[in-house]
Amino acid sequence: MVDVKRRRVEDATQPPPIGIGKLLRRSHLAFSKIFRDRLKDHGVSFSEFVHLERLWYNDGLNQTELSRRVGIETASSTTVLDALEKRGFIRRERDSRDRRNVRVFLEPAGAVFEAKLLQCAAEINAIAREGLSKADIANFFRIMATIAGNLEAQNRGASRKASETSPSGENKPSPARRARRAT
Repeated sequence: MVDVKRRRVEDATQPPPIGIGKLLRRSHLAFSKIFRDRLKDHGVSFSEFVHLERLWYNDGLNQTELSRRVGIETASSTTVLDALEKRGFIRRERDSRDRRNVRVFLEPAGAVFEAKLLQCAAEINAIAREGLSKADIANFFRIMATIAGNLEAQNRGASRKASETSPSGENKPSPARRARRAT
């Protein structure tokens, strides 16, 4: 267990054992506020931007995969896609090979936003990077990728452990262990 002692955050020579989440949240809230305000100037919500951005790079995704890549439930994504379709930014078509799949395609009206909205994102990134060297920025991306990877691995491990535990809290044998027992 980490020894957590209360101390002043300003002591940069000894980084505190807690606080990464707080700093990430504070940065995210500030970044997000500026970005949402800039998107609003173009008449686009943040949710609409994220959907359009995925389509700029991967036009024709099926609706379920698009929702997964955006990171929201399919039902929530449907609401955003309904709004984008109503505005003529996208169109949805049933997949001719698998009628269960609905593919999402950019319309010219949605494609035209790409340069403008990506420029907004670049401008806010530039504000966030003020006072940082290229080396600082490269280190930041490396560090953040490591932090994200650590936490994602922990989440995957927690999910696996939960699926291997019965509702009573007893460990269930893994499929491989069950197969070995059967032989």
